[in-house]
Amino acid sequence: MEWAVKVVTFLFGMFGGFLTFIAPPEEANSRFAVGLSSCLVLIILLVISALIKSRRTARSRKKWLFIAVCLSVMALVTALGYWWNLNRLTFAYPPESTKADYVAGVALSADAQKYLAENPGKTISEMVADYGGLEHRELVWSPDSLRTARMILLINYLAFVMILATAIFCLSEGLLAPVKKR
Repeated sequence: MEWAVKVVTFLFGMFGGFLTFIAPPEEANSRFAVGLSSCLVLIILLVISALIKSRRTARSRKKWLFIAVCLSVMALVTALGYWWNLNRLTFAYPPESTKADYVAGVALSADAQKYLAENPGKTISEMVADYGGLEHRELVWSPDSLRTARMILLINYLAFVMILATAIFCLSEGLLAPVKKR
């Protein structure tokens, strides 16, 4: 069990800055997402460690490596999905900003769609500014649309971090755990 704790500590020590950097914007509860993902990963790895008491054989090592490869592919897919949603569901504000700090909704309001059709050169950030700024964002997206976007980002982030951490754990189990001699 201490092996799982070491792996989680190593993972978040080495990649914690990266995982925090790619977390959803703060208004989507990024601190919650980072903290929850750390706890859930620890729970998953402790459960796995509790279930595997025997020493590794060459055959079990191959199973660990196969699982690690499958999880690595899943981590890549979830990372790309998260990145796509992060770019789709966030926007920079104010308009001259280059950093996406705010969550957008999943669908524009009818009025905002009409506005964009009439002003095709406007960016989302400029449209939000034209509607009165961040405090009037609910004129651009409905409250449900904004909540849905936050939840999508949170779930995508959690899935990515948990799958990535589990892949690294399985890889370490396959490569680093001592093998029993026959």
